[in-house]
Amino acid sequence: MRIPPPACHDFRVDAAGDDIPWQRTGSAESSAGDIGSAARGEPGRHAGLRSYLGFVGTFKGSLLVVVAFFAVSNTALAILPVFIGRFVQSLAQVTESTDGVYRYAAILIGCNLLHDLTWRTGELTYLRLLNDRGYEYENILFRSVIDERYPYFVGKFTGKISSYIASLGREFREILETTCFTYVEQVIRVPSIVIIMFSVNVYSGLTFLVAVLLMMAVGRHTVSRSSRAEKRLADEVSEMDGYVIDVIANFVSVKSFRQETAEYEQVTRRRRAVIEAARSSFFWTIVFWASMSLVVRYLVWPVSILLNLHLYLTGELSLAQFATFLSVLVMFSDFIWGTVWEIAELNLRLARVEEAYHYLFAGRPVTADRPAVLAGTSPAAVPGAPGRLEFRGLSFAYPENDGRPVLAGIDLTIEPGEKIGIVGRSGSGKTTLVKLLLGYYPLPADTVRLDGRPTPNYALGAAISYVPQDTTLFHRSIRDNITYGTAAAATQEQVESAARRAHAHGFISQAPEGYDTVVGERGIKLSTGQRQRIAIARAFLDDKPMLVLDEATSALDSESEVLVQHALEELWRGKTVIAVAHRLSTLLNMDRIIVLADGGIVEQGSHRELLDRRGRYHALWQRQSGGMIPVD
Repeated sequence: MRIPPPACHDFRVDAAGDDIPWQRTGSAESSAGDIGSAARGEPGRHAGLRSYLGFVGTFKGSLLVVVAFFAVSNTALAILPVFIGRFVQSLAQVTESTDGVYRYAAILIGCNLLHDLTWRTGELTYLRLLNDRGYEYENILFRSVIDERYPYFVGKFTGKISSYIASLGREFREILETTCFTYVEQVIRVPSIVIIMFSVNVYSGLTFLVAVLLMMAVGRHTVSRSSRAEKRLADEVSEMDGYVIDVIANFVSVKSFRQETAEYEQVTRRRRAVIEAARSSFFWTIVFWASMSLVVRYLVWPVSILLNLHLYLTGELSLAQFATFLSVLVMFSDFIWGTVWEIAELNLRLARVEEAYHYLFAGRPVTADRPAVLAGTSPAAVPGAPGRLEFRGLSFAYPENDGRPVLAGIDLTIEPGEKIGIVGRSGSGKTTLVKLLLGYYPLPADTVRLDGRPTPNYALGAAISYVPQDTTLFHRSIRDNITYGTAAAATQEQVESAARRAHAHGFISQAPEGYDTVVGERGIKLSTGQRQRIAIARAFLDDKPMLVLDEATSALDSESEVLVQHALEELWRGKTVIAVAHRLSTLLNMDRIIVLADGGIVEQGSHRELLDRRGRYHALWQRQSGGMIPVD
């Protein structure tokens, strides 16, 4: 039993807290409506199939060669019953002449050898020309996804994205393989059987034709019920798997609150629903095979055998024709089950393809219109030295935030080499401004200027080294994480130098395998402060002309903060720095501090100048406790 992937759900992005978009899932009904609208002929209908066909078009010559081998192989097998009948007839007349016996024996052996040789050649040709294509298609899907912009990933579950990429690749490989190894056989052998039976006699031909049509009709109905049961099973499995993943991902909370037993009981309850759905799915699979057996065993066999036996005994059917009929009957009974199942399964496969494709690409044909690598993001697209950066009338609202602006009418000029600090209460737009600097969301033309030239904001990312507030690492070695994103291969000496300057070399040296130590998923084997210092080491090694710090020292203890602050001041030399901070003590040496409130700049100046004005910054400074801005 093949289980289709879970139905996609509707996701939308909203803004909450410090203007960080959050995910909210929609209902299954809305999801079904989305897919249904595509099925009703709206834009994007059959986009997954069109994408498959578009990619197949890039190697159609190779596909035709492989199909030709399997077509010849199956034709050699399909015509065997005709020669079996004539061989049997020649055996009955062997007393008159043995020429016919040996001639038809040679033909049977030749057809069998032709079938096997062309089949093996087809397999090898498939391996040589087509086997890798399914993985290439999956690679295209990954490239198309990874080239998407930031909002795409905010609005979807990363696990589902990965699952659907794998699902589309797997379905493509299975469809391609089944086309060559199964569909070609069915296209040749089903018509051949009906034609051969009509050549035996009209009644037998009609019997087999009606049987094929009846099996198709019954199979379509039972497979439809079976597919709905499988869909329910897939949904239940998806819900349970999602719950289990959520529990394991939050194992710290589970352990902290001693909820192991409660979670086990919850999973057990959900597992019961899965078991019930699995029973229903298996039941309808049994019904499918039972209905096929009813047609073949209780209709085709008795009717066709009794009919043809009667015709043979009354002299209306020759021995050759009767032997041909028996051979076709055995052949028909052997493969017709798989034929009906594969036709029904093809519908299920295409439904799964459209569902996954709709979720990932909303109907856009990626093989024909894949997002290009973002233009202008190479290091050469931005000057190697920091330039004069300007924001003119910068306004921004998250698309899903009902048009309410997070930033409104900001005019800001940052001179080359200037050190800028950005402060403000939660929700004032600090994180949004950083995201716009990094090109996560596109801005209108002429909003950003570099040295007086209009510059797409996503192009700035090639000139920025970034240290985020919440550093997550790849499940790779410490060395790989430090060197991630660097333009050129770094030597071990350069890596260690960056780690020393970030005060990370000490704990790295004590790790089990030093710089080769794998840090675990999202860097879970390291403490928050250690992950932060890895990110700072990466910025040292990256050495871009602009440096963006988003609470870069927030996770460090006081002693480490002093050391890293000195290291950062060394790193800042000759660079343009934009630092977001809640801890105001980290901004004392900034050339200028920008105070954001209600989406706009309300104050700016040096630390001393802002304190002397006794405005918002002064109030924030006075109300700090331990250097942190209060929530209220």
